[in-house]
Amino acid sequence: MSAERTETVRRIPFTRLATAGIAGIFALTACGESAADEDGGAENGDAEASENSDDVITLTGVPAEDATHLEAGFELLMEVLEEETGREVEFSEVTDYNAVIESLIAGQADMAIGSPFTYVRAGDQGAEVELLGGRVEEQGEEAGYVSYALVPSGSDIEDLEDVEGGSVCYVEQGSTSGYLYPSAGMIEAGLDPMEDVEPQFPGSHDGAVLAMLDGQCDVAFAYDSMVTTLLPDRGELEEEDYEIIWESPMIPAAPIFMNAETLDEELQEQLRGIFSDEMINVDNLVEAGYCDSAEECSLPEGSYEYTPVEDGLYDGIREVCEITEAEACNS
Repeated sequence: MSAERTETVRRIPFTRLATAGIAGIFALTACGESAADEDGGAENGDAEASENSDDVITLTGVPAEDATHLEAGFELLMEVLEEETGREVEFSEVTDYNAVIESLIAGQADMAIGSPFTYVRAGDQGAEVELLGGRVEEQGEEAGYVSYALVPSGSDIEDLEDVEGGSVCYVEQGSTSGYLYPSAGMIEAGLDPMEDVEPQFPGSHDGAVLAMLDGQCDVAFAYDSMVTTLLPDRGELEEEDYEIIWESPMIPAAPIFMNAETLDEELQEQLRGIFSDEMINVDNLVEAGYCDSAEECSLPEGSYEYTPVEDGLYDGIREVCEITEAEACNS
């Protein structure tokens, strides 16, 4: 993002929500116990894991973008997992965020790359999920990301307060950066995120942005990399097409996690080792011979790496749920 573009961002301090405790949410660091520690490992799932094991790891991901681009972004990760574990890895396409959670609960998915909200909700609804890593976009960056509110260039809308009565393209109610944090931002602006605007849910981040460009909504929410990297790389978005009117506080890293109910203990240990050894890192993948150069290494969502993270990092998501009382938090 250019310096000129950055200057157009209007940061919302969440002052109103701070009185309810949100100020401390975004200062939380990964200081908690891991999901594996809290759940006592996979002992309870070993029997079911042995029944379901067929030497195939089923990997799924939230539909952050259209299915073709989503699956293509997983190819290198799948290759590495296959080589390091000796198991075949299959990608399971799902239609929405809830389907990721349902597939984990039903034992139809062994691993998932989800939004932070998806990870939290999956655990709340009974899936035995364990964190493996969190997404880092660029080398040296913090394990997190932000949400943007975009308007077409030349729009009269200058901040979220101006959105009242207009149409808003969220992503989906299960999306962290496409609905949960935007909802908090709308509340801070004095608006009900559903009642004071005309909400639309295209179902993906690229879908929300493209719908806004097509005139189907006045404002679109999407996560940062979709706006600054993925859509521009596909030739579908240029800086002169949009303005950023709002930026969220830092959101905890999008996680990759495994299903302890469906994977045998040996495989779980292999997966923990891959991530604790920082194998899923562009430079390390080049060194290991998976890519000829960093430019050719394509991890999901254009990531630099998935670094080890702990469950406590996502306490902020849980607290935003309590404050916004978003319906999706309880669904």
